[in-house]
Amino acid sequence: MLISAGVDVGFLGSVALTVASSGDLVVLAPTVGAEADGRERRTVPGGRDQRPARPVPSAVSTGPMAAQRTPELLSARPRTPPRPRGSLRRLLTGPVGGTLLTVTVAGAVFAGVLPRMADYADAWGLVRDLTAGETAIVAAAAVVNLLTYAPVWMAALPGLRLSQAILSDQASTAVSNTVPAGFAVGVGTNAAMFHSFGFSAAQIARAVAVTGIWNNLVKFGLPALALGGVALVADVPPGLAVAAALGSVLLLLVVAALIAIVTHRAAGAVAARLAERLVGGLARAAGRQPPTGWPERAERFRTDSLELLRGRWAPLTVTAVVSHAALFVLLLVCLRTVDGEGAEVHWLAVLAVFAVTRLVTAVPITPGALGVAELSYVAGLTAVGVSATGAAAAVLVFRLLTWFLPIPCGLVAWIAWRRGAGQADPAAP
Repeated sequence: MLISAGVDVGFLGSVALTVASSGDLVVLAPTVGAEADGRERRTVPGGRDQRPARPVPSAVSTGPMAAQRTPELLSARPRTPPRPRGSLRRLLTGPVGGTLLTVTVAGAVFAGVLPRMADYADAWGLVRDLTAGETAIVAAAAVVNLLTYAPVWMAALPGLRLSQAILSDQASTAVSNTVPAGFAVGVGTNAAMFHSFGFSAAQIARAVAVTGIWNNLVKFGLPALALGGVALVADVPPGLAVAAALGSVLLLLVVAALIAIVTHRAAGAVAARLAERLVGGLARAAGRQPPTGWPERAERFRTDSLELLRGRWAPLTVTAVVSHAALFVLLLVCLRTVDGEGAEVHWLAVLAVFAVTRLVTAVPITPGALGVAELSYVAGLTAVGVSATGAAAAVLVFRLLTWFLPIPCGLVAWIAWRRGAGQADPAAP
């Protein structure tokens, strides 16, 4: 009988321990690598290869008691290979787990919570009462919203054309709204498309990082802005005050970290090491490979981004604010045109609800924050005085135009890109 096991010993390589049993003789022959000592292999019964045995004083034993010392190695009964550790955890944290989470959250919200807050039939009745003019206004606001994030990419990626930015943004949004962990896949879609447009990996990485930072700066700053606005027209709800305070703190931290990384090499390295340790601990807890090399990447980001930010921080800020403003205007238009009870609530109160929801969904747990965003919007609008039916009708129309509509638009954009739209000529220098 022959039993072999591999043991990883780091820099010494992979050590194979081959155990051969014949009668009362048990021999353990260590070998390093595939042909570490150049000795000739010999075949033993069972079709496996074995090197000539080396004497290992601490591991070799002979005589009638040898088999009793190693019963687990000498069992003649075939064993089932052990199930890899963490397989269930990987299953739950992978696409299957993401899909189950999405279905669970969406089902709980749309089939459980929202029907208790508002009647779908009554909400649909409000939507059906929209006039042709109101429908046209909503459609125009939706189109503007679809197109307003493309200029953000143009500000972060000099040389990117508007048509290319629209193709990439629509395709990546469609992926983000449909696939578990869609944000990461959407970033990959952006990278692939930008690469086909002729941009380098360094340019793409810098654009992804900069747009993400600016987008979150606006998200974190909105609650504080909304708090100030609502304080001018009404009492500040406790929930908004907490969200505004949290958003302000996050905004200050992000701004401080950004300034440190961009302007001070040492501070950037310290921040990168701390972030690497934090994320590494979370990755190890989840059974994943921890990240490495973040200080070096932060330094490359600093040197590569400093010139870009010096010349384009204003366009980045303006386009990011306009993108969020267009999304808010669409929500306000949906609320006003659906015209449920309480729809005339002050726009600053609606801005407060919008700001809190953007903060809540900053880290989407479902694709496109499906279920989470709807619940937050409806609960927030009812809290500021909109009827539950009117809030549900307005939010469902709003999400139809911001979550579902980008999916077919993105599919069209992806097909156009696959057929060569916007791609650089491979023969061009």
